[in-house]
Amino acid sequence: MLPFKESELGSTLIEALVALAVTASALAAIGELGFTTIAAAHRVETRLFLASSAREAFTALLQLHVHGTDEGRLRGEINGAMWQLQSTPFPFDPVGPLIAWSPYKLRLVVTSPTGGKIVIDTVRLRSRGTSE
Repeated sequence: MLPFKESELGSTLIEALVALAVTASALAAIGELGFTTIAAAHRVETRLFLASSAREAFTALLQLHVHGTDEGRLRGEINGAMWQLQSTPFPFDPVGPLIAWSPYKLRLVVTSPTGGKIVIDTVRLRSRGTSE
């Protein structure tokens, strides 16, 4: 003998299927959240790696001597990341005391082994009277 009526048998099965569907959708949402968090953490890790590599490259490169108005392009590797520095004269019409300085546009591009890229644009002033 069944502990419940035959008319309740169908509703119990439907309730169990609904509970199973709700549980499955909740687990799927939790899984998607976990994968999204892992992907975001990977992007942050790549960004920090590139920023650190760019800082090290700039520190080393700013000590190099680049002649006068020569346009230059340097390439290399640091921490496993490829970098490229492009130096071009900055379009500038000096006035007054600024005549002693020549601005140069520097663009540093660092590419990680996984394909991430960071581009940093800046301007560097060099004295016209000296070689530095």
